[in-house]
Amino acid sequence: MKIFIDVDIFIDVMTKRRGWTESLRVLNLARRSQDIESWTSGLTLPLIYFFRRRVVDEPTARADAQAILKGLHLVALSQAVLDQAIISAGPDFEDNIQLLSAISISANHLITRNKKDFDASTISVLNPEEWLVLQEVAII
Repeated sequence: MKIFIDVDIFIDVMTKRRGWTESLRVLNLARRSQDIESWTSGLTLPLIYFFRRRVVDEPTARADAQAILKGLHLVALSQAVLDQAIISAGPDFEDNIQLLSAISISANHLITRNKKDFDASTISVLNPEEWLVLQEVAII
């Protein structure tokens, strides 16, 4: 199985906002399972750094950004993805980048906290709780 993890899942964990424990479970399972190929956008690294830099010093922000992405593959941020994202009908440019990145690697699922901005998706879009239930069912 190939999954794509949206940046908001990482932000859940970093800020410990509502639902962060499920997001952490997704990240931990994504890193540990031999049956799951886990990806995120190349845009995710600078976004995580930016969010962390607002609350910690520069070296800590870099270290945190690097650590949280450990064990995940990055989809290259290509000209083709950016060109398509800017003209896509989706309501949010950054979400369009995330979706097109997921599609470009033929992800089975895009895991996000913000499903409403992915209504036009041609792939499965799940929140962390929904994806974790699927994983539990698959084990049975």
